[in-house]
Amino acid sequence: MYTVLYQWKVHHDKHSEFIAGWEAVTDHYVVHHGSLGSMLHEIADDNFVAYARWPSKQARDIAFDLNDAPLHALNQMQESIITNLKPVEMLVISNKLMAQL
Repeated sequence: MYTVLYQWKVHHDKHSEFIAGWEAVTDHYVVHHGSLGSMLHEIADDNFVAYARWPSKQARDIAFDLNDAPLHALNQMQESIITNLKPVEMLVISNKLMAQL
């Protein structure tokens, strides 16, 4: 399994727009490209952290190369972001997360 960690600082009054954009982009990749989904977290001072899971790096690369994510959702996110840190790409070595109920 392949995971990517993302971090952003978001405009204080744009949290809802950012979250909606993230969810729409995630839904697109789950439905159309086999993504295993994502989890978005709000930390402190308008900062958000998310991780997205994929079956493999190759699956993510192929999906991203198609460049077909919903443009309105990408724009909604981009307009909300103050700072976008470089994504951290990771291979899962051990997975002890519980299944969602």
